[in-house]
Amino acid sequence: MNQEMQAVRDSITETDVEQFWRDGAVPLRGVIGANWRELIAEGIEKTVADPTSYGRVQSKPNDPGWFFTDYYMWRKHKEFETVAKDGPGGVIAARILRSKQINYFYEGLFLKEPGTVRTTNWHQDQPYYNVDGRQICVIWIPLDPVTEETTLQVVRNSHNWGKWFQPVFIAKDRVAEGADELFEPTPDVEGHPEDFDILAWSLDPGDCLVLHPLCLHGASGNPLPIRRRAIQTIFLGDDCVYGERMAEVEPRIEGHDFKKGDRLGDVESVFPKVWPRPDMEPDMAGRAA
Repeated sequence: MNQEMQAVRDSITETDVEQFWRDGAVPLRGVIGANWRELIAEGIEKTVADPTSYGRVQSKPNDPGWFFTDYYMWRKHKEFETVAKDGPGGVIAARILRSKQINYFYEGLFLKEPGTVRTTNWHQDQPYYNVDGRQICVIWIPLDPVTEETTLQVVRNSHNWGKWFQPVFIAKDRVAEGADELFEPTPDVEGHPEDFDILAWSLDPGDCLVLHPLCLHGASGNPLPIRRRAIQTIFLGDDCVYGERMAEVEPRIEGHDFKKGDRLGDVESVFPKVWPRPDMEPDMAGRAA
């Protein structure tokens, strides 16, 4: 393994791993190098200029700012493909998830220009997509400093509640078609924050937040005078299989006809294997997890 990835792996302590599984989220400091952040920044500008089919303006026309999202950019823009396959996400996910193999799923862009009022609704990620399993994580990477007000906030331990909540499409303010039959309504965290144990961390460029996709999370608009650029990258571990969902999912899994229970890590053309790495030491796979 190259020195950069070795240093990232060694920086993640067992306490960090335990915090992820106990609380549903853990901040990691200084693990996303400047070279990766520069690639992400270049990819963001390309995506804004030339979005994928998932590109969406989430803010209303009268919003003084601008909230834009996109998914699956790695299939269109080389910068995101390089970050996905060669960046530190694979080793981070292997260590946090205690997984022998890690496959890449997709990434999402969340760009909020200064003055954006539109918030990111409180939600879970996993009900949005056709993946079942516990060994899955979201790595949220801000490119700009975020305060406790503008960072991604999470409800502690909500990934262990045994509940799946109805996914809502932000711009349209509506529940995904068919979700009301499968999942229960999302609790009103924003309206009653005193009823929840909410965690929030200020993060600097180079830091990231690793969270479980069943952990309830949300974010404010952007009242700061600087942009808030962030991407989330999703990684799949050993126990991830194809799961049945409602009629509407986003993003869709494309490129293979999966059936319920099929192991996702076996189809690398759809989910590239990013751990173990080809440049790792022969015994590193076991030690990473």
